[in-house]
Amino acid sequence: MIGAYGADPNRYQFIPRVLLIITHGEQVLLIRRSPIKRLWPGKYNAPGGHVEKGEDPHAAGVRELAEETGVSVESLILRGLIVAETGLDGSGILVFVYRGVAAHQALRASSEGEPVWVRRAEMAALDLVPDLPQVLALTLDQPDFFYLYKIPHADGSEEVSVRFERS
Repeated sequence: MIGAYGADPNRYQFIPRVLLIITHGEQVLLIRRSPIKRLWPGKYNAPGGHVEKGEDPHAAGVRELAEETGVSVESLILRGLIVAETGLDGSGILVFVYRGVAAHQALRASSEGEPVWVRRAEMAALDLVPDLPQVLALTLDQPDFFYLYKIPHADGSEEVSVRFERS
């Protein structure tokens, strides 16, 4: 059965998520993930999460940021997309990567973990999720919109390619 907009369950499907690269001065907002989380327990990541049904990615970013950290931003700018294969037939993850500047530094913990402000120079000493250094560099250090494509391998490694849209 073909759905609206030609959706076909036999074709590749994406699960939408958001990732939020938020700064305040020279600091970046990270979350030390709860030790009971299934993915990357205890590791540091940028805030983010799932886009809910009926929600656009921008609204999901604002909601996830408030829920996970208590931080608000004046604006979120879409800086890139990450397409990640899941290793399962017919599905992938599509991550909308946003950049924003925090209106304040006050933080609130959540069930996702403990939010912290970290200077980029201090991040090398932290246990970060594997692709965060690359995503931070793509989002904060270069002006072009980016596409990051990731394919996982059985040994735990990933094949990663990056493309840029020059403005």
